[in-house]
Parts: sequence; structure tokens; C-alpha cells
Amino acid sequence: MHIGIVGCMGVGKSRLTEALSTTLGFRAFYEPVKENPYLDDFYADPKRHAAIMQFFMLTARFRQHLEIQDLVANRLGVVQDQVIFGDVLYGQLTNEFGYMDARDYQTYRTHFEALRPLLRLPDVLIQLDVDLDTVVRRIKDRGRTSERGVDPAYLKRLSALFSEWVDSVRDQTQVIRLDWNAFRPVDDVVRQIESELNLQLRLPVTA
Repeated sequence: MHIGIVGCMGVGKSRLTEALSTTLGFRAFYEPVKENPYLDDFYADPKRHAAIMQFFMLTARFRQHLEIQDLVANRLGVVQDQVIFGDVLYGQLTNEFGYMDARDYQTYRTHFEALRPLLRLPDVLIQLDVDLDTVVRRIKDRGRTSERGVDPAYLKRLSALFSEWVDSVRDQTQVIRLDWNAFRPVDDVVRQIESELNLQLRLPVTA
């Protein structure tokens, strides 16, 4: 099973990914933040670095996604912090905010569409819903220097794009929305997933 966790930056996707993967014995995959050589440059000068940063992320997530699909084909469980389909939303957002011009954005989308036939949606999408004030606070609390100047309007629009996209794929995969303004115990999340999907994720405990 492939569980994809999606939502705005800073909502707590990595925290839930780690907790779920540990509890379920699934393999965890995280966003390639530390590996991204353009991220700090993007936040410092988004108009200059948006396009190359988005292409880097698309490539990194594509490789990750193919690895995940191979694992799932071999009946291994995976929890993924953000999915490649969300990367396209970041591309759209940088275009809307004027960071990536129309020509670069069109080229980026053309590249994604060339990859699209090779990609499958996760078996389950978990969308983390968090209000804007909480997102801003959590981003501040995690202390990444490059993120200090992120525009709240950018975060608000990003959250809206994720909600719109998740709604658009409800007929193609299983979707679970979690109110994540307060972190919940992972056992509660597992029970909700099992209840909504009518399946058992964890092996029963034997005496």
C-alpha cells in the first residue's frame, strides 16, 4: 500500500509520515529538502531561481515515485511525505505569484505531462487540514532560516490548491481528510484509516 500525505508546507506531514511508518512497519519517504541545492536560493530570490528549483524537485520526486511504485508492486508498504502531483501545484503557485514566468511554467508542465503516464496515484491520500495561523506558527517553530519571509498569502493559496486537487481525484483513489490543527496520536490516525477504508493495516497481536 502507498499512503501519500499531502498539504501545505509546515502542516506536519513529516511528523505524521515518521509516526505512521514506524507504527505500521512501512517504508518512509520524505521530501528532498536537504538534498535540494536551490531551496535557500529560491527563498532569497524566487524570481531568479523558481524554474530551476521546480525542475530539480520534479526530477527528485519522479525518481522517488518510481522507487515507491516498485516497492508497492512487491507488496511493501510505503508512507510518503508529499507526492509528485503536489509538485505541480507548487509550480502553478510560483507562476501565479510571478516567480516563474509563463514560458518556464509551460515548459515545466510539458515535462510533467511527459512523465504523467508512468505515474500512479497513491492508494490512499491523507490531506492534513490546518488553519493559516497554525501553519505560520509551525513554520516559525521549525526554525528554517530560509522560510522566515514566506508570504502568508502564498501559504493560503497553497492550501487552497491542495484542497482543490484532492477533491479532483476523489473518484480515482481513497481520500482521508484530517483536521491537523492539533497533532493526534498515531494510533488514532491508524484507527481512522482502517475504519474509513474498512481494512486492517496492522497485524493482530498474538498471545
